[in-house]
Amino acid sequence: MCLTIPGKIESIDDVGIATVLSSREKAQIDLSLVSDVYPGDWILYASNRAVKAISEEDAKEIIALLEDNYSQVDVSRLPLQFKKIIYKVRSGNSDLTKDEIVYLLNLKGKNNLETLYAEANTLRKDRIKDFVCIHGIIEFSNYCKNLCLYCGIRKGNKVERYRMKREEIVKAARQAVDEEGYKLLVLQSGEDDEYSDDDLIKIVAEIKKELRVFVFLSVGERSINFYKKAYEAGASGALIRFETSDPEFYSELRPGHKLDDRLKLIKQMTELGYYMATGNIVGLPGQSLESLADDLLLIKKLNAPMISSGPWLPAKGTPLVQVESRKSKVESLEIMLKYIAVARFLMPEAKIPVTTALETLDPENGRHKGLLAGASALMFSLTPEKYAGDYSIYDNKYREREKVWQKYGLFKGEESYEMLADRLKV
Repeated sequence: MCLTIPGKIESIDDVGIATVLSSREKAQIDLSLVSDVYPGDWILYASNRAVKAISEEDAKEIIALLEDNYSQVDVSRLPLQFKKIIYKVRSGNSDLTKDEIVYLLNLKGKNNLETLYAEANTLRKDRIKDFVCIHGIIEFSNYCKNLCLYCGIRKGNKVERYRMKREEIVKAARQAVDEEGYKLLVLQSGEDDEYSDDDLIKIVAEIKKELRVFVFLSVGERSINFYKKAYEAGASGALIRFETSDPEFYSELRPGHKLDDRLKLIKQMTELGYYMATGNIVGLPGQSLESLADDLLLIKKLNAPMISSGPWLPAKGTPLVQVESRKSKVESLEIMLKYIAVARFLMPEAKIPVTTALETLDPENGRHKGLLAGASALMFSLTPEKYAGDYSIYDNKYREREKVWQKYGLFKGEESYEMLADRLKV
C-alpha cells in the first residue's frame, strides 16, 4: 500500500500506546496491530497506527530511500525573484501566476535546482508526511482505435497485439492483492472497443466482489453512462490525461479528437464521485514552457487530487519519433523534475506518482529523484510477464519493480485498506 516512515519505540504505556521517535517527529502510536515489540524496537507507522515491526537495519534502509541528499543551499546566491516565490509558497500561498511558473520551469544551475527540489520535498513532508503510496497497473490490452502521434500502440503500428481474458485480469488482480498486498489497482488499456461496456463493468464488479481493493480505470473516452455504471459496480477512480491544454495542439496530437470533449468527460466523472488522476505530457517536441505552465494551471483548475503527468519518450513507428528532439535524457529528466516540484508548489496536497516514463529516463535513480522533487507515489506494472513487453507506448519501457519498495510498502490486511481510504478520501 504505502511506504511509511520508521520510528524507534522509546516507551510503551499500559494500554499499548507507544512513544515513538523518528527522524521527523515524536509521536504517540497505537500498537494494537503489531505484537511482541518493546522499547528500542523499530516500527513502521501511518496515521498514528503501527503497521509493521522491522529491524534496525531495515529502518535505516527505508530512511535512506526517503532521505534528502541535497547540498546545503546558499540562500544568499538565489535570485531575488526566486526568493520572492519561495517566501510566497512558504507562507501558504499556492496561487502562483503563469509568469512565476514559467520562471521556475526555466531555472538553471545546481544551487537553484536543488533549492527548488528541496523546497518541494519539504512541502510534501509538511502536508502529506513520508507516506509514499505504491499502486499497481494491469495493462490488459494494447489494442487501440486511435491514431495519437506520440503513442507506440496507436492503430496500425507494428506491435505484437494482445487482449487479456476476463479470467486473466481477475487472476492478475487476485495475485496482486492476496499475494503481494496491493490495495489500489489501475486497469489500463488502449481504447479497445472489443471490450464492451458490460464486459468492463463485469470485470470491475467481479474484482470488487472478490477482493478488498480500490479499482481505477484507464480505458480512455467512453460514455458518461458507462462510467456511471462502472462507478456503481465499484470503480473508485480513473486516470484520464488531457495531454496538453492547447486545443489546437491537442487536435494535432490526437486526430479526430477535441480537448473540450476530454475536459467535459473529466468534469462529469468528477461530479459522479470519481477520484480523478489527470495531467499532460511533458517535453513534447515544440512544446513551450508557457504551454507547460498552462497545463499545470489547468490541472489545478480541474481540482484533480492526483496528477498523472510524464515525460515524452519516443516510440517506434509514431509520427513524433521522426521529429528531431533536441533534449537529451538528462535534459528531459531535469524538466520533468522541475515540473514535479512546481506541481507540488501549486497543489501541496496532491498525490503525484513517479511514472514509469521517468524511471525509463533514469532506471537507477529516477524513483528516488522524483520523490525528492516532491512526488508522493509509485506505480508498478503488474501486467503478466508474457504480455508486459508488448505494452510499448514508448520505447525501452522500464518494468522493474524493486523488491525493496514492495518489501516495506505493501501490507496485507483490512487496516492498510482503511489507511489508504483515509488518504484518498473515497
